Amino acid sequence: MTHIQRWFMILAMWVVIIFTIFAFYWVMLRPAGIRQMCAKRAKQVSAETKSGLANMLEINRAIYLDCLRCNGIDK
Repeated sequence: MTHIQRWFMILAMWVVIIFTIFAFYWVMLRPAGIRQMCAKRAKQVSAETKSGLANMLEINRAIYLDCLRCNGIDK
């Protein structure tokens, strides 16, 4: 293997590693963080609402789903 081929293989390996890390973040970590943020926001808004339990649950679900939609996640 020549010197240029060796450097090309090293560069190709790094590109694959960086792409794999980015894909893992985008598919696994980012949605989990957004879901946690939306759950906190929905809990906070529904706790501030002075109404019955059924209304609080409906408000919580509506806020949560709207937050997910605004951040690019479908359920």
